[in-house]
Amino acid sequence: MSVEAAALGAGKAVAKIAASKWLESRSARAAAGADLIDLIKVGFPDEIMQRKAQSKFDDLIASVAEHLRPYIRTELRGLTDNDREAALRAVAATLNQADFSDEKLFADDVDPLRLAERVRAALPRWDAERELGESGARLYTVAVAACCDCLAHILKHLPEFAERAAGESLARLTRAIASLDEILSRLPVRTLDAPQGESLDGEFTRRYLERVSAELDRLELFGVRFDRLTRPRTTLSVAYISLNVTNENPGKSPSWLASTSEWSDERSYRGTARAENALAEHRLMLIRGEAGSGKSTLLRWLAITAARGLFSGALTSLNGSVPFLIKLRSYTDRPLPRSDEFIDDVAPALGAITPDAWAHRCLESGRAMLLIDGIDEIVEAQREKVRSWLRNLTDTYPRARVVVTSRPAAVAAGWLGAEEFQSAFLEPLTPGDLAELIRHWHMAIRDSGDLPCPPERLPGYEARLLARLEATAHLRALATTPLLAAMLCALNLDRDSLPRDRMGLYADVIDMLLETRDAKRDIPSAKVVRLERKQKRRLLRDLAWHLSTNDLVELSRSTAQRLLAERLESMAYVKATGEEALEALLQRSGIIHEPVPDEIDFVHRTIQEYLTAERAADLDTMNLLVQAADLDHWREVIIMAIGHANETQRRDLIQGILGRTRERIAPERARQLKLLAVGCMETLPAVSGDLQEALDECLDGLFPVKDADEASSLAALGEPVLRRLPASLERLPGYAAAATVRTAWLINGPDALNLLQGYASDERREVQDELNLAWAYFDPDEYAERVISAMPGWSRKSFEVHLPAQFALLNKVPPLWSLRVHVVGLNDWSILSVHSASLRELGLTGSRLDAAALTSLVDAVPNVRWLYLHRCDGINDLTPLRNLLDLERLYIDHIPPGTDLSPLAQHERLKSVLIGRGRDVRGAEPGSTGKNSRLCRQLNEKVPSELG
Repeated sequence: MSVEAAALGAGKAVAKIAASKWLESRSARAAAGADLIDLIKVGFPDEIMQRKAQSKFDDLIASVAEHLRPYIRTELRGLTDNDREAALRAVAATLNQADFSDEKLFADDVDPLRLAERVRAALPRWDAERELGESGARLYTVAVAACCDCLAHILKHLPEFAERAAGESLARLTRAIASLDEILSRLPVRTLDAPQGESLDGEFTRRYLERVSAELDRLELFGVRFDRLTRPRTTLSVAYISLNVTNENPGKSPSWLASTSEWSDERSYRGTARAENALAEHRLMLIRGEAGSGKSTLLRWLAITAARGLFSGALTSLNGSVPFLIKLRSYTDRPLPRSDEFIDDVAPALGAITPDAWAHRCLESGRAMLLIDGIDEIVEAQREKVRSWLRNLTDTYPRARVVVTSRPAAVAAGWLGAEEFQSAFLEPLTPGDLAELIRHWHMAIRDSGDLPCPPERLPGYEARLLARLEATAHLRALATTPLLAAMLCALNLDRDSLPRDRMGLYADVIDMLLETRDAKRDIPSAKVVRLERKQKRRLLRDLAWHLSTNDLVELSRSTAQRLLAERLESMAYVKATGEEALEALLQRSGIIHEPVPDEIDFVHRTIQEYLTAERAADLDTMNLLVQAADLDHWREVIIMAIGHANETQRRDLIQGILGRTRERIAPERARQLKLLAVGCMETLPAVSGDLQEALDECLDGLFPVKDADEASSLAALGEPVLRRLPASLERLPGYAAAATVRTAWLINGPDALNLLQGYASDERREVQDELNLAWAYFDPDEYAERVISAMPGWSRKSFEVHLPAQFALLNKVPPLWSLRVHVVGLNDWSILSVHSASLRELGLTGSRLDAAALTSLVDAVPNVRWLYLHRCDGINDLTPLRNLLDLERLYIDHIPPGTDLSPLAQHERLKSVLIGRGRDVRGAEPGSTGKNSRLCRQLNEKVPSELG
């Protein structure tokens, strides 16, 4: 018997059951042994009618067999013909033996699913998988369900089990069979990929994506103690910023490194690009990054943005993806998840209603986005299993997109190279990234409902934090990861400002990185080597001391292991070798790392200095610190050693430094030592009267402030310095006046604002520029009202705004001659009309200038003579520029190829033009003729392929 014949046999079984119910001459059980031909003869005594009935039933048999064809030939290519034939014969036998009496049919409500389930269950002693094998049993199950589908729909179209005239019955049967193809086309398509069809997929996908969007769109800061905040929670989609990544694939230079999409900007540099560009280009990515660098946040952002369909730019093609976030730390004590368990980490409650094989279909179709978080969070022995699991997934589902994250100490860049994963490394925050993150964080916390202040005060907190970071290099050096930057934001808000004494802040950072964050998240790999927080700190302290005292940048592995082994000998209850302790600290501390093989250093220089200072106080090496006081790289160690030291040590150290200022040394060197001595006041918890007098005398001798570096050093002391700043700048030379203004705004706060208000009337350019810069570090409204509005007119001077709130307050600024706007996304320029009579130079960065916006800009500033447009999107029509009748100089660094330049020919006064196409900038000078038709010809003739 062939496979087709077996399929016809199954169809014949369906037809026989249909005939028995149609003729209703006996119960289904009594008719079970009768052949279809016998049933037709009983129902039709007339031979002609018998032939017609036989023909119709043959059609029915063929239709059922045809309905089974996809399951036989398309879905189970791994089965032999004999296997398929056996499965279909079993289907026919099952149907022939089943009870289809009215009683049973009505009990099942003639429902195909219930029919199929009962029919299969009616053979309790027959094990399909044992008899037919796993794949054969699956074919048997699907084919029984398909036959029951056909049977149920046919029975519903037959007379309701009552005697009718043979002709009428035959007519009904003819209509039922004629509509069978249409009926079958409306049935759910049952396949091995969709055993119950796909009709529920759309509704379930919608509910799952809603859950992803709600569950993952929040960030919590673990491991920090707060006084006024319960636990800072922010909206991830608002707080997220784009990060830089470095290509880690040797010999390869992917196109995303040179991307000029909206994700790239001047903050990218050679070898780096925005993470979104890398993810857009590669289906399989390994993202590595240090502790707190934003790996998990990146995956969560990908998940919620996919769930909402809000990707733009390079990632637009990923809209419609279905994200699955899998936290590997959840699988340390159980097998890695199967596809039907992928939703468990984010939406476990939906598991009970997930359509069969739904996740499999998402993966098979290429819509799935697998986000695998935390290779480093599982123990080393499990990582090879994860690699095999990933290899199996990518082989089985070659269209699925997969992103994996890890700390670099856990896996190398090429760890998944054989699986064709591309590797990229998350870079530290740039200064621009840090400012953007702070702005986004404060926007996100506004809606959290956990504010210790009225929402309208948040801009003041944000500005104060920016000023503090600008004033203190050690804080900027610390805030190089999103985690630590967010921690500073939260502490600044919780404690009404960051404490001037950095010692408590560093202690909190070290505790969070060493212990509390991993403990709160229950990271399994953090428990492999049992080290208490104080023990880890002692080990790291020894490494820091060795680096600093030997003037080293990094340690070799062997040296680090030896130092740790020596320390571990004094820790009686620690059962670990130097090598094991080093691996534990590299993988989980977030404080040291191995950026290249056999070179170990501290992630944050300032943490190394803090631990070195702690070790110096422990060893009582104050004389060594005094001798190193004139060395720049020991300055921060000395200031923090004061915070770690006891009273006697503090006195010895400060007196030693002051004593060196009285030696016969160059005045400039003596001044630097005085700056260091008073800098120690930042971390000095208490001081005796005579020492305080000496420090006050030293501090008094440092005024007036000379330059920006001294301003930053003195600003760290806060109020004592602010009290010494003059109420007026009249007697100070310009450079000292500007440094005094900078000192005041770096210290920040209400008293500083009072001073700046008094300085506002000073007309010197350097003072005005410094006051303009200070605006970004105070509440924008209050500063505009008290300082900006009191400043003299800006004749021939350039004024800059960097924040949307500043731009919105330009109506409070005195008349401007030159303005630079560094605010991304602006498109309403009406406020500039306040300065239309005076404004002659205008520079814009990051604005969107389509024809309508460009027209609005020209209408607001009709008298502009010099226009600079940098990174402004949407410029494709230069026609509005014809209305700038006084325009003399024009710079546009990017317009699309083919843009018509002819509107520029109508400017009789236009002296020079620079036009950029992508990365190329071309310029032309019309010379003394002033004929700008010639200018446009020059532009077109220089680069015709690019400039039209």
